[in-house]
Amino acid sequence: MLLLSGCSGKEGKSVPSLPENICWGAFDSSSVAPLLPTGRQAQVVMSEEPGFDIFKYRYQANASCDVKVDGKSGFYAFARRQIRGKGADWNYGGFSTIRIPIGDEGFIWKSTAASVFRCERPDLPTGWDAAVGRLERNVVLRLVAATAPDNGQTRVALTALMRRYVDFAKRELKCANGA
Repeated sequence: MLLLSGCSGKEGKSVPSLPENICWGAFDSSSVAPLLPTGRQAQVVMSEEPGFDIFKYRYQANASCDVKVDGKSGFYAFARRQIRGKGADWNYGGFSTIRIPIGDEGFIWKSTAASVFRCERPDLPTGWDAAVGRLERNVVLRLVAATAPDNGQTRVALTALMRRYVDFAKRELKCANGA
């Protein structure tokens, strides 16, 4: 967990300062900052296992990073391995879905972006773990910026961040079919 204080701008409203790179180094703070609300203090909360390798442990199938401002989630990045790949259920409460050409399948909503891709990784475990490894070769990535300003740029920013996130994930997960 990392706590950071921001500098006050006009009328004391600014986005708190962040380290140059956040969430496993997947994102630079200048790309995430426009999606964050103003506040006094930022906190980066990582999943219990701070690494990104969701294939490393049999029972740890996900990784998360939450950038909080004054205790409230401002930007959330999530990765999960799963059995289902393309055609996964992307219906978020009936919100309109726009397809984006990222990963094997990508979607964007008002303040959320998601993508799924198959990760072919030759070093996955053999033996009794092999069944898990053979089945869970799909990676789902999700970005959420629920408190992002409604300025018309949120979807553009999330699309760009998702493109970087998929490239990062394929590289970090050592997918043979990677970026």
